[in-house]
Amino acid sequence: MDRNNAVEKKFTRFRVLIIGRANAGKTTILQRVCKTTEVPQVRDKYGKKVIGLALLDRKLQRGEHDIENEIMFRSNPRYVFHDSRGFEAGRVDELKKVESFLEGRAKAPKLADRVHAIWYCIPMTDRARALTTAEDTFFSRCGTSDVPVIAVFSKMDGLDAVAYQQLRKEGKNKLDAKSMAPERAMKIFDSGDYVQHLLAMKYPPLDHVCLREMDKENADCRGLIECTAAALKDETLEKLLVSTQQTNMGICITYAINR
Repeated sequence: MDRNNAVEKKFTRFRVLIIGRANAGKTTILQRVCKTTEVPQVRDKYGKKVIGLALLDRKLQRGEHDIENEIMFRSNPRYVFHDSRGFEAGRVDELKKVESFLEGRAKAPKLADRVHAIWYCIPMTDRARALTTAEDTFFSRCGTSDVPVIAVFSKMDGLDAVAYQQLRKEGKNKLDAKSMAPERAMKIFDSGDYVQHLLAMKYPPLDHVCLREMDKENADCRGLIECTAAALKDETLEKLLVSTQQTNMGICITYAINR
């Protein structure tokens, strides 16, 4: 048995730290990734089930938070998520918690206990405040070593209303303006230089992805998985991530062809 196969037998869970302010749509994104609508299970670092803990977004009850808590879904237990909630203020103490967590996990002797990827969620519901002090603080001060960071621009459909109004002013009828709004929304996003702003930081994300309408059960987050897989430097990790998406034949076929 070669080394990769031996590691894969012991290493069955892909671990993600998801970061983002309240109402960034984090819970919904994780549900779409795991193809479920269920509420996640939360356990502390000792494996004990946490009762009444706040779960990621304002729509769920808020309570005590520990970044070490593991968030999982029964439908896809091969993912383990950690949430850095309350980071929207850009406070130094919150940044230190993230840095301490990443440093501790990086020293874990077992690959399965380390953080394998970071998804930083940035909601586009208010384009004027899309990038805040929190993003500037994280991407200018928080080095993540070999852990790839993906900037996730969530709620891209929040730009559709602006796009629709622009198209209507240009003389498009209501039906055409509505159908053309998503494409115009991407042009509005591109003109905002959001990605360029992050890339100019000391610790820029390795890649970015735009997600829209994640509130729909059939929403496609394939782009998030694909750019995360491409950012991974370890082939074993890449294989593991792809294996969590066995229900998504497109990703599995793409991976098999590329390999």
